[in-house]
Amino acid sequence: MRNTLGSRIRFLRDEKNLSQVEMADQLKISNVQLSRYESGARKPDPDMLVQIADYLNVSTDFLLGRTSSIHEPQSAYLSREDVQLIERLRQIPGLFPFIQELPDHPEETVQLMKIWEILRKQ
Repeated sequence: MRNTLGSRIRFLRDEKNLSQVEMADQLKISNVQLSRYESGARKPDPDMLVQIADYLNVSTDFLLGRTSSIHEPQSAYLSREDVQLIERLRQIPGLFPFIQELPDHPEETVQLMKIWEILRKQ
C-alpha cells in the first residue's frame, strides 16, 4: 500500500529544508509523531491534517493524494462542482491536450469543461 500522505509531507518538509524536529516544533507535536505520519504508521486526525496543510501551504486534498494540484483552487466565480469537474477532466489522458495546459480555473475554462461534459453525456 502506497503512503501518499506521508511521502508528500516528507517531500514538502524537505523542500522547505526543515528537519522533523523543526517542523514538529512548529506544529506543536513530537518529532516521533511526525515521523509516524511520514512513515505511514499513523494518520493525523482531521484537525492536525488541516494544520499540516496550512503550515506547508498546500491543500489537504494534495496531501491525501486526491489531487496533483498543490493548492486548492480559489475563485469567487466557481462552485465546488465546477472545480471538481475541471479536476476530473484534467485527469483524463489524451483529452484535448490543451486542457492540460489551461490556466487554473478562469471562467472560460469552466465554460469549456461544462460544454465538454454535456457533449460527453450525449
